[in-house]
Amino acid sequence: MQKFTFIWTSLVFCLSLFVISGILELNECHAREVGYKLTKQWETAGGLKVPESILYDESRNILFVSNICGNPTEKNNRGFISKVSLDGKIVALKWATGLNAPKGSDIYENTFYVSDIDHLVAIDLKTGKILNRYPAAKSKFLNDVAADSSGNVYITDSSPENSVIYKLSQGKMSVWMKGSEISRPNGLSIEKGRLIVGNSGDGSLKAINLVSKKTTTLAKVGSEIDGLRPDGKGNFFISDWHGKTSLVQASDKVDLLLDTTVSKINSADLEYVKSKNLLLIPTFFDNKVVAYRAEER
Repeated sequence: MQKFTFIWTSLVFCLSLFVISGILELNECHAREVGYKLTKQWETAGGLKVPESILYDESRNILFVSNICGNPTEKNNRGFISKVSLDGKIVALKWATGLNAPKGSDIYENTFYVSDIDHLVAIDLKTGKILNRYPAAKSKFLNDVAADSSGNVYITDSSPENSVIYKLSQGKMSVWMKGSEISRPNGLSIEKGRLIVGNSGDGSLKAINLVSKKTTTLAKVGSEIDGLRPDGKGNFFISDWHGKTSLVQASDKVDLLLDTTVSKINSADLEYVKSKNLLLIPTFFDNKVVAYRAEER
């Protein structure tokens, strides 16, 4: 009996070591610190009007670009969404119209969601027609958008007066997160049950558990964070609207990849297409989308 117990204990111990080793290996692969070199591939030729945000639709292999077409807070009914190919050709300049100052966007099933100053607008992906407008009470500057796997949509309000994160769930809009930890939130991304937030108020990258709302700081960036996208290796590409594009490493180190501030070319709500290693930057007032190949170095 004692011999059997010893053998069983030894077996359990060995299996535990194997499992732990496997977990460590998986985590190591997931959070792999890398460096990138950006090489320009193309830029759009013309037609875009104050492009603020880019979204890649993998199922349709197309880019959606939000065009403010005016002042970011101006209700002028001139804002529109463009469709752009992955080689920089404008497929449909005004695929969706009737907007004011559209910014961040995301897709859930057949609906395209985009923020529009104080409303979240739902657009039919097949037709480009507006399906619904959801007002966000007391909002001043709705910015980025992220949808989870259940169809809940999260929207940041980057205004210093309001500074909250809203949530659209089953057709109802409500304040989902507010308080001292959230200050002028901007860029959003969802991964592994967490809402990753670019907190412009204190220049930090944060993660909020979607269930418990527990908030942790991933990195102190030290500047405003406009767009953010994971690279698939545990790191995040981020943009500072003034013209800086950086990589936040898994170790919380910030690596500057591109700086166009001197030439006064903005770096707005970017997108990263992992399958193509393509980093896409909307230049806002420069009225272009510029694509870079992100090569590991």
